Amino acid sequence: MRKKGNRRQKIVEGGGSQTEESADEEGIRLVLWTRRPVCGPRAMVVDRLAALRSAGAVTSFDVETWPDEVALSEQTRHSRVVETYGRFRTWADDAGVDISPPFDRRTVTSLVDGRAEVLTLPMICLAVYDPELCGVYPCEDGDRTWTVTDYLDACEAVGGRPSADADPGLPTAGE
Repeated sequence: MRKKGNRRQKIVEGGGSQTEESADEEGIRLVLWTRRPVCGPRAMVVDRLAALRSAGAVTSFDVETWPDEVALSEQTRHSRVVETYGRFRTWADDAGVDISPPFDRRTVTSLVDGRAEVLTLPMICLAVYDPELCGVYPCEDGDRTWTVTDYLDACEAVGGRPSADADPGLPTAGE
């Protein structure tokens, strides 16, 4: 059950948004990370998230935006995105899966900035919290890839957060 609290969405530098809450949440919370603009297939994912929330299958969902790529440095103006990526990588290591691709790290060279490591971000990514981070989609284990659509299909099939019983191959950590 979700604890009631004031919630507001604000736009942060770099085109993203940041959700602020005055109370902790209990239950399944989904965060959809996407590039702008949120249209076409990405808008259909938002519609599916809204339907899951309306059906009571998830407690809440948020939509966050991120740029196409960010510099992986302490001086980046997208430090929140870099920190989120670090949490996603930790989850993936714990779950025994890989999130790259779609997250792609590479070194670029420019005449102005010299060498820098950049992270290309996926068009769409879903983070699952219950209450801690317990899923990042898309991800893969070498034999199988789980997409955002795969996870939403499994949620809709069981009416909530799918367990290993619902999909024996679905990667989970933090249960």
